[in-house]
Amino acid sequence: MGLIPESVIDEILLKADIESVVGRYVSLSRKGGNLWGLCPFHHEKTASFSVNPSKGIYKCFGCNKGGNAINFIMEIEHLNYPEAIRYLGGIYGIEVPDTRDGSNSDSAREKTKRVKALLTEAAKFYYLQFNDPETGVPAQAYAKKRALDKETLNHFGIGYSPASWEATREYLEGKGYTEEEMLDSGIFKKSEKTGKLFDLFRGRLMFPIFDSFGNIIAFGGRSLGNEMPKYINSPDSLVYNKQNHLYALNFAKKEQSKQLIVVEGYMDAIAMHKAGFRNTVAALGTSFTDSQLKLCARYCEEVVFFFDADGAGQKAAIRAIKMMLAYLAKLTGINIRIKIAKVPNGKDPDEFIRENGAEKFAEVVKNALYVEDYLLDRAYHDNYDDVKGIDKGRYQDDACLYGSWIPDEIKRSTMANEAAKVLGANPAAVLNRMNSLADSVDARENLMQAREIARQKAEDLKSRNIASEEPSGEPSSEPDAPQASEPENVYAVVDSATDDEIKLFAYAISLGPSLADQKFVALEDVLRPDDFTGDSMKALVKSFLSVFDAMKGVSFARMSDFFRRATINGMPSEDVMLKECDKADSASNVNVKRDYYLGYLYKIRIVRVKELEESLITQRMYAPTVEEKNEIDGKLSRLSEYKNKMREKLEDL
Repeated sequence: MGLIPESVIDEILLKADIESVVGRYVSLSRKGGNLWGLCPFHHEKTASFSVNPSKGIYKCFGCNKGGNAINFIMEIEHLNYPEAIRYLGGIYGIEVPDTRDGSNSDSAREKTKRVKALLTEAAKFYYLQFNDPETGVPAQAYAKKRALDKETLNHFGIGYSPASWEATREYLEGKGYTEEEMLDSGIFKKSEKTGKLFDLFRGRLMFPIFDSFGNIIAFGGRSLGNEMPKYINSPDSLVYNKQNHLYALNFAKKEQSKQLIVVEGYMDAIAMHKAGFRNTVAALGTSFTDSQLKLCARYCEEVVFFFDADGAGQKAAIRAIKMMLAYLAKLTGINIRIKIAKVPNGKDPDEFIRENGAEKFAEVVKNALYVEDYLLDRAYHDNYDDVKGIDKGRYQDDACLYGSWIPDEIKRSTMANEAAKVLGANPAAVLNRMNSLADSVDARENLMQAREIARQKAEDLKSRNIASEEPSGEPSSEPDAPQASEPENVYAVVDSATDDEIKLFAYAISLGPSLADQKFVALEDVLRPDDFTGDSMKALVKSFLSVFDAMKGVSFARMSDFFRRATINGMPSEDVMLKECDKADSASNVNVKRDYYLGYLYKIRIVRVKELEESLITQRMYAPTVEEKNEIDGKLSRLSEYKNKMREKLEDL
């Protein structure tokens, strides 16, 4: 995917000054050097929302939202970063290249435009076929059986792909679309035998899939009988990547709810909307992904998940929870609560609503468990036997494993206390076990693998016992849902930083273009990511250098894009750096700033050299050959020279 040029982003932030952007939504009044108003992101009676025109940023001290003009538009209009840039570009007359298709060429943009138009035309065709008094009879009968009324069918644009190999293709050919465009749309395949295109969804009820702006980008197709697979979904295509979208999000986001409900299928989502739960989305026939979780976080503060009640669904729940918690643990910019709901008696939401009504289902949503409570509940019930009671050994393994996934220390401690009651153990011992697993990826994975093997053996034994007791019959025509592969291991981001490191970075930002003047700051004295110890600071400095402009430096507003993704010493990095940059900006002149900057840089580099020397001395003790010892001695000699040079520079300031 192409990137919007940095020059365009800088121009946006220059022309779209924070005061005028925020002023379109918030009534501001000046107090001191800042502007203040009531926060548009949460309800308040006393103004805690501040705009700093000199830095080009906003900050609410009530809900902690903050950033630059682009970030504000992302929050207020629920847009992603490129969309917000294009939005502001349109307001302030700045041309933003369209890089969404990976190319800036007119032909590539036209190709994407044509495919989107083709999908819209296909949706019209499917809709007409559904309503045809002859062709649409099978689909109409199925819709009636599923209680889909006319209003619901029209609202979701549901249609029917006729049981023909060529009808859809011939219709689109008549509209002027080429074979290449049809293949790019994802709704056709080419026959290996005849070489002709055929409709991937023939004979199925059709569900158009919309992006968040309401454009049709793909389809889902449901068989009308017992044909397998039950559902077919569009493959990823020129305009569609299923892991970046959610079914019915274009409708759900209009509710402006702080909660999103996530179900597994189209029909569940439609039934929920019909019953009044219009803040519902579905995961598009794929295991829930970190991209979809991030998408949810743009529109809500809490996500309630419904997983199928069968064995496959419950396994999927555990895998999804593990993925989401690992993803949240490595990010600091997403703050979202996760709940897990369970429909009574193993029913899916659609079936439960039809049998019990919307009011009863509202209770199911209300009774959803926070993820840490759900995991403890799973650990208990997965290892409880009506005759033998709780298997404490297996319960301990599951509870400690699940607790190790929880990034919040307080919640993990609470889980340990609850698990200790079941085990009759010391809560501190349980917490220590959870923490030990949290610190070791290998131990976590080994335990999870062992528990899965044990569960599979138990399930196999149970299924054999059931098979021996029940009379034989027709095998089930519906296989278990396919299982997603495990996500990659996630490492914890180190966000630690010393006071000297923070001050060094603040003065680098404050120096602006002077940092690029080699007569003022020698090239060898420009800060580097390796001058810092923590992952967060390394990443921030790398970002700073990547967008540095020799004529303008990097504005704080531009850095705000990067600050909001990280923490420093457990605090929002923007808050930490704003405080230090204000101090750096207050320096009497640029020469004073430069001297402070160099002083912190030299002190940090001396510390780094000492750390390297200690490491090399340890290596030398265990070096097996004279040659390796001599090589290390050479490195130590060069480090000593460099350290003395840094000391001399520091003394000369």
